[in-house]
Amino acid sequence: MKTICVVLYLVISTATVVAQQKVIQLYGGAPPGSESWTWSEAENDSNLWQTKVVYNVSRPTLTVFQPEEGKANGTAVVIAPGGAFHALSINSEGYDVAKWLVQKGVTCFVLKYRLARSFTTDPVAEVTAKWGKKEFDEANAAVIPLAIADGREAIAYVRKHAEEFNVIPNRIGIMGFSAGGTVTSGTLFNYSRENRPDFAAPVYPYFSKDMIGAIAKDAPPLFILTASNDGLGLAPHSVGLYSAWLEAKKDVELHMYARGDHGFGMRTQNLPTDKWIERFAEWLDVQGLLKTPDPALKPYVRKEYVHAGNILPYRILYPDNYDKSKKYPLILLLHGGGERGNDNDKQLVHGAKLFLKDESRKAFPAIILVPQCPQDSYWAAANIDRSTQPFKISFDYNAPPQWPLVAANELVKKIANEEAIDPSRIYITGLSMGAMGTFESVYRYPDLYAAALPICGGGDTKAYDKRVKKTAFWLFHGADDAVVDVNLSREMLAKLKSLKVKNKYTEYPGVNHNSWDNAFADPAFLSWMFSHKRK
Repeated sequence: MKTICVVLYLVISTATVVAQQKVIQLYGGAPPGSESWTWSEAENDSNLWQTKVVYNVSRPTLTVFQPEEGKANGTAVVIAPGGAFHALSINSEGYDVAKWLVQKGVTCFVLKYRLARSFTTDPVAEVTAKWGKKEFDEANAAVIPLAIADGREAIAYVRKHAEEFNVIPNRIGIMGFSAGGTVTSGTLFNYSRENRPDFAAPVYPYFSKDMIGAIAKDAPPLFILTASNDGLGLAPHSVGLYSAWLEAKKDVELHMYARGDHGFGMRTQNLPTDKWIERFAEWLDVQGLLKTPDPALKPYVRKEYVHAGNILPYRILYPDNYDKSKKYPLILLLHGGGERGNDNDKQLVHGAKLFLKDESRKAFPAIILVPQCPQDSYWAAANIDRSTQPFKISFDYNAPPQWPLVAANELVKKIANEEAIDPSRIYITGLSMGAMGTFESVYRYPDLYAAALPICGGGDTKAYDKRVKKTAFWLFHGADDAVVDVNLSREMLAKLKSLKVKNKYTEYPGVNHNSWDNAFADPAFLSWMFSHKRK
């Protein structure tokens, strides 16, 4: 009797939790493509799947699960349960997933997407009876595009209402199970800026190779999960999606469990699959999606710049009491290789706080621009051999520039034209990979920067010529740098001297790769920078 009471309590508690969540109608009226649907959503608790299912969804909704006050980290995920496009396994592949993730600070939106119509009160029995028959395939073929459209609309809705839900607009992902994995995978192609997922997690998805479309340049990172003994034979679908992302050199992780069958979701089977969601959380953490942004960096406004179809995330800091009737300096800060990505956060790890200090803002009011290079690219045109320490790095400015570098410099010119900028006081600095981008930016945009401050970088000494003479340089490097050879800075210094370019060099004895800590702490860093003007 005690056991029965406990079970009843848990069931009632679960129902109460779900009932308390906010439910959002995804479309203002009838969804496009199903305007004539008149049937009503219903639930079934007694079926062969032995779980609660939702069926006859004709008006898609989002059920919101929000972390406790003060615990949200800004990441959001749309969750699409599975059920063969005839039902939704709403608990194991929906609400239970959401309740686990909110404990990690993730805001969750469980999506009820449009389903094929059921004509009885037991959709699972209908699926079983129709499985493998022409009528089943035809019903699914008709509803799959509508379900994927609902997935896209869900992402767009969350992004549009990001501020309302305390969500960061470029930390919105989607995950789905089985048929919900089809919805998830479908959103990876032909997206717009509004409905692009920032990350995605198809779990034992139905998504055959012929469904894989053209992979965009800004394709989001993927976490793919399935079991080799998938009872529906869908393991190759996950492998195909993984291979496509890998071939396109996009960020992807695949977990292929030996056992687990199909549809394990949050069920307990006493198998390693019971812990799959912990692996997903680890992946989210590696992606930087579980880290709460430093509130001190909030003054840096989040924005995006589109250049030749590529999206460059960036943050911009305006001076205190910004007055457009005045003219301000503009500083471009290029981050290092470890801060690449698309979260629009990591690029602020090093250097950004220097410009937030009260004394800096008062003595050197300026607009600070900090773009973020994508994970699969670089600022500079460089060949890097990581088999040695320090890395063996060579530069070739005759090669086409990397698009992020072009975009960052074009963004500088755009901001200079649109904001209250003094064109004679535009500066550039960067660390490691960003220092390499600093050297190359001055070479490719010789009329733009009054001063450049590259920290532990290097450049193409053969290409450097008199075009860089209008820019003053202050180079920094750690003498014991085990990543970027200090000789790269020494060689660039020698080249600058031979060109009679105004220069300064600081080398830190005993300091390894993180010489930016010393450079940004130098009390003369900003005063030296701002002392230079271009004619």
